[in-house]
Amino acid sequence: MRGYVYLSVAAAIWGGMYVISKAALDVIPAFVLLWLRYAVALVMLALVLKARHQPWPRDGRTWLWYGAVGAAGYAASIGAQFLGTAWTSAHLGALVTTSSPVFAALMARWSGEQVGGRVWTAVIIALAGVGLVVGGDVILGSATRADGGSAGATGAVASSESPVLFWAGVGCLVVAAATWAGMSVLVQRAESRLPASESDPLVLTAGALVTGWVMVTPIAFMQGMAVGWPALWRILTTPEALGSVLYLGLISTALAFFLWNAGVQYASAARANLFLALQPVVGGLLGHWALDEPLRLTFCVGGAAVLVGLWIAAGTQPGRSAS
Repeated sequence: MRGYVYLSVAAAIWGGMYVISKAALDVIPAFVLLWLRYAVALVMLALVLKARHQPWPRDGRTWLWYGAVGAAGYAASIGAQFLGTAWTSAHLGALVTTSSPVFAALMARWSGEQVGGRVWTAVIIALAGVGLVVGGDVILGSATRADGGSAGATGAVASSESPVLFWAGVGCLVVAAATWAGMSVLVQRAESRLPASESDPLVLTAGALVTGWVMVTPIAFMQGMAVGWPALWRILTTPEALGSVLYLGLISTALAFFLWNAGVQYASAARANLFLALQPVVGGLLGHWALDEPLRLTFCVGGAAVLVGLWIAAGTQPGRSAS
């Protein structure tokens, strides 16, 4: 069950990310914050690798693999989620991006994973639960935020007034879900395609983050220019924003990405992506505790459905043992 524990902790961290780091998420431009998250995470992972006396890989083929993981998951997926959430809403963003287990299950044949009816049943139940958790407030006419966002949620709840932008945002969210699933499949396949020392989750996470950090740098630079460096510096040097950046870099990025990649290698991509359904549940619980947001009946029913879906998935046998 080790892999499922890793995945649950990673999803819980991302689920509570908005509540805990609201000071940074609300005032720092999205890609500037993403760049800072990755920079902090890379420093920490590099220090851990040095402490373990574990060298960085030098093989070009290995770095191509890391580049594919970083481009799909840490650049394309999270970048698309930022845009999609900004152009639609946080509720819709949480709902669409947690559909990634559907894409992961469809990609399972390519990764060599057998996905049976029980896994598909788990996917349907868990996604129905997410729909109730995330959509309950919308259905009942409330604008209260009920989700904690996934790996890169912005925290915005307002949706775009332009139909074109709205549907472009929906497309971005679908891309975010598909590319995160694709990244998970690549992480799973890395274990059989790369030497053990290079497919190690810690090394793989650090290498992929290098790619993600490089790819978001141009967009982060343009956002920083638009805001103005003096104004951005004043924001970043406040204790609240600085603490949030450190939390996002060390916990939500370095630790959570490592746990996710380790969990995928234990539990397989299709089952792993189901655990993203925990994010809005944890976000809603933390929002209720920290921000006094209401918990409606739809949230409770949906949360129970998510847990049932995960229980069904955990009871299936993945391509490799999950224990």
